[in-house]
Amino acid sequence: MKVSVVICTYSMERLQDTIAAVNSLLVQSYPNVEIIISVDHNEELFEVLKARFFQRVCLAFNNSVRGLSDTRNAGILKATGDIIAFMDDDGIADRNWLNALVLNYESPDVIAVGGKIVPVWEKDRPWWFPEELDWIVGCTYKGHPQKKTEVRNLIGCNMSFRREVFDRIGNFKPTIGRLGKVPLAGEEMEYCVRLQEMYPSRKLLFDPEAVVYHKVDKEREGLKYILKRSYGEGVSKSIINKSIDKRKALSTENIYLKYLFLKSIPWYLGKSFLLKNPVQNTSRALVISTAIMVTGLGYLRQK
Repeated sequence: MKVSVVICTYSMERLQDTIAAVNSLLVQSYPNVEIIISVDHNEELFEVLKARFFQRVCLAFNNSVRGLSDTRNAGILKATGDIIAFMDDDGIADRNWLNALVLNYESPDVIAVGGKIVPVWEKDRPWWFPEELDWIVGCTYKGHPQKKTEVRNLIGCNMSFRREVFDRIGNFKPTIGRLGKVPLAGEEMEYCVRLQEMYPSRKLLFDPEAVVYHKVDKEREGLKYILKRSYGEGVSKSIINKSIDKRKALSTENIYLKYLFLKSIPWYLGKSFLLKNPVQNTSRALVISTAIMVTGLGYLRQK
């Protein structure tokens, strides 16, 4: 199988990250790879990348609706692979990433596969930042399945689909998703739910053996970004909830909330009560609680 990997980028500030992402794909153990860099409304960046990776990658340019969704769509138009995979411009693929993804497609029942996304902090994880909120920095979070299993949706930094999916149900909706640094989201979730409605008997798999490392910018390590991203998540979920099957719209989120309320928060508070790192554990419980509240505010505000 030929795999087309689409990396979306938009800013010269992320040029070195994009180069590192591409370099990680050039040394994959899986040989049949097509690399596509899709640039969002930045001609200068397009020309720099064209010169840097002359004949080694294919470039696409989004001059349609600004934002991540249509930039992905521009990359899809260029793709010629049997499988189309996506990775962020600040991601680094494990050398066996594509091999792990492709092995799952040996089963005809599998229509899409995603993998584990590991955060790479500039220094260390902030002592108050709980693993349960790693979704805020685009990574696999505590509370997400940890073994190979079917899931409702994949996460954008590490996801792949059979080519036939795009031929049959179309592309990502440009009215949903991230615009530059504006932390809206949900385009992958909406697309995966739409996919499952079209292919009810096929599987979307999470495979933890398919690993991508995701750089966490310093600005994303602060409480301000957590609040901004949580609010944006609530707004995004409210928008998507109006357009997809209501039974699936918040199914994963409801399971995750139960996990936070019944396991994570009580665990942190219990450790604090026993005087085991009480400041750290109480802080993490408070951050989780605050993120839940702000997400709810975003959801209700948009509704």
